[in-house]
Amino acid sequence: MKKKISKPILIGGIAVLIGIVVLVAIVLVMFGGGKKEVSTDPLNLYNKVLVGMPKEEAEKILKVEGTAKGKGFNYLDENTGYGVTVSYDTVAMDIAATTDETDAEEAPEVAVFKQLYVPDNTYLDALVNANVTADQVNSLKEGMPYDEVKTLFGGVDGIEINSAYNKKDAANSYSVMAWINPDRSVAYLTFLGYKGSLKVFEFRPGE
Repeated sequence: MKKKISKPILIGGIAVLIGIVVLVAIVLVMFGGGKKEVSTDPLNLYNKVLVGMPKEEAEKILKVEGTAKGKGFNYLDENTGYGVTVSYDTVAMDIAATTDETDAEEAPEVAVFKQLYVPDNTYLDALVNANVTADQVNSLKEGMPYDEVKTLFGGVDGIEINSAYNKKDAANSYSVMAWINPDRSVAYLTFLGYKGSLKVFEFRPGE
């Protein structure tokens, strides 16, 4: 014959189980369950900012307090040591001219330039992505499309290290891409538009 569990004991058992679940949840939050993910990507902060982005929005996304650096602000990722330097301007984007309101408020500051912050040359080691020679760079021609350059460099994509607003063509910012070799020599190429047409190219030997 089955024994019946008295109601007080049953309720007490359920209460104990609920208490255990709540306790476990609290422990998880305190010791790791509530921790934010930490990025190890050197380009983490750089990629979050876009040329033309309002300063208020950029700083909200970066979630890092900027420190003045020249004409811009430097935002450092303490987890990686890398960061992004951003310059803002209120007139370069000519936002006021795009509105029909004659009494529009002053145009907000927007990012007109961004550059990958690298503490020193040793940090280039984590960015190595190619084996490009000076001869390959010297064989380039102005106007070459990005895909042609990439093919010449063995199918390897460059790393964008800075981008600047183009006053003559707002839709196509200037973009500097880098191909970094193991010996820290670097091919720096400037394109009109992200992965657009080649404008300037330079090969810098490793130190």
